[in-house]
Amino acid sequence: MKKKRLPLLFLLLCVTSQVHADDSYPNWSLKGFGTLAFTGTDSKNLGFYRDTSQTQDVTQAWGISTDSSLGIQIDASISPTLHATAQWIARDHSGNFFEQNLEWAFLRWLIDDDLTLRIGRLGVDVFLLSDYRNVGYAYPWMRPPHEFYAYLGLYHFDGMDVTKKWNVGDGTLSLKSFAGYSHNQYQDKVTAHTIDFDFAIAGANVLYESGDWRFRASYGIAHNLSEPTKQLLNAMNDPLVKAFYPQISQLTSKVGFQNTDNHFYSLGVAYDDGVWLAQTEASYIIFAHDADIASGYLSVGRHFDKFTFYSLLGITKNFYKNVNVPQPAFPVPALLQLQQTVDSAINQIGMDEKSVSLGVRWDFYSNMAFKTQWTHYWLGDNGKYLWMKPAFGASSDSVNVWSVGIDFTF
Repeated sequence: MKKKRLPLLFLLLCVTSQVHADDSYPNWSLKGFGTLAFTGTDSKNLGFYRDTSQTQDVTQAWGISTDSSLGIQIDASISPTLHATAQWIARDHSGNFFEQNLEWAFLRWLIDDDLTLRIGRLGVDVFLLSDYRNVGYAYPWMRPPHEFYAYLGLYHFDGMDVTKKWNVGDGTLSLKSFAGYSHNQYQDKVTAHTIDFDFAIAGANVLYESGDWRFRASYGIAHNLSEPTKQLLNAMNDPLVKAFYPQISQLTSKVGFQNTDNHFYSLGVAYDDGVWLAQTEASYIIFAHDADIASGYLSVGRHFDKFTFYSLLGITKNFYKNVNVPQPAFPVPALLQLQQTVDSAINQIGMDEKSVSLGVRWDFYSNMAFKTQWTHYWLGDNGKYLWMKPAFGASSDSVNVWSVGIDFTF
């Protein structure tokens, strides 16, 4: 018997695990999902993060917070055409623990059989894993591919989306457009301070599903409403700094982000016939200050009854050219510290990473899967933005990451 495709199996579990299910309204359902995992590396001085939203890295001292999480979702059918959903996930995330981990809180209106409107807190829908990125049980790997997903710490936004569907050939074509506002909090990996990012976002995607195949193309734009580097800009524009260190104040255009736009383009294809599975995505992100990023991955695997063996290749690189930050003419400690801070803000944003992964998933019990994965990363000299680098001294240029854990749904 062929093994069901993982995302479809997860959705089926969600539908069948209802608290109260009949034709009366409101009709409630409660479901959950989670991961208990341990992750570690062979590096003493280079810390691994699952993605940029996290606060705790792991090195040779293995940690539980990198890949562990627990999510709860409540659904309510208010009427045949009106539905409400809320989802909250306990996990390591910067900023306000409760607000930042509220992933979904929306109303869905089925205007007709092929047209849907949603309003509220929604997931950012610009990649293949958008609907189940946080649900480890729904994909074969320990975590979404690092090179493609680790930089995308933007999980949700407050606004609306509209989806229209058509039957095309043997499959279904969906067109979705969305717009709204997103407030995100990230931790500065050097100072450990929380930094607020506010975006106005909009975008659209096209999804075609037919049999064992899924094809997707997406575009998104995020307009920076806030200035995360405000304190640094104030220091650079201080009158005394301009008087004694004028060269540094001339670099403010390389530091500020307010009123700049980020453009995200992606293509993805997934295949799973119950025996073989393959998935690939590629993206190009256009950032301010010419810090564009190209990323992609390819995963191939095979099901053997309750076991799934897989391989994963990933790559990401940005095309940023380092800017010379001159030494102050008066080498006093305050100006030297400012020079180092500006240099870090401008030049330490590089991503140059490649990886190969091997792993196995064992569906050993109903709604539970054991996973283990090994990944080897190759990192460029200025390509470690996704990692915690040591404050002083050199860091590793290659790292092995091991993970073992259990995914579950209920």
